[in-house]
Amino acid sequence: MIDMPSTDTSTKPRYALSYGLRLDKGTASELAHPRVPILLPDGSVGSMTLHVMNGTADEIKAQLLDSIDAFFDIYADVYADV
Repeated sequence: MIDMPSTDTSTKPRYALSYGLRLDKGTASELAHPRVPILLPDGSVGSMTLHVMNGTADEIKAQLLDSIDAFFDIYADVYADV
């Protein structure tokens, strides 16, 4: 039997994940992390840090996947089931 995710969202908080990707030729500074303004779902303005990864496409993909895992590990207590 296949485990299907629960469709009951009445007890779980809802989130919005904001992200953007762009692949440019060459390299960029990985030390600078500029912040950009974003409009949040509730209408308020927040900011998001831009991160730079350099390498081959495969190296960048591996770094990105590691970063996504780390992001959700860091915020595990925020979205953990109650």
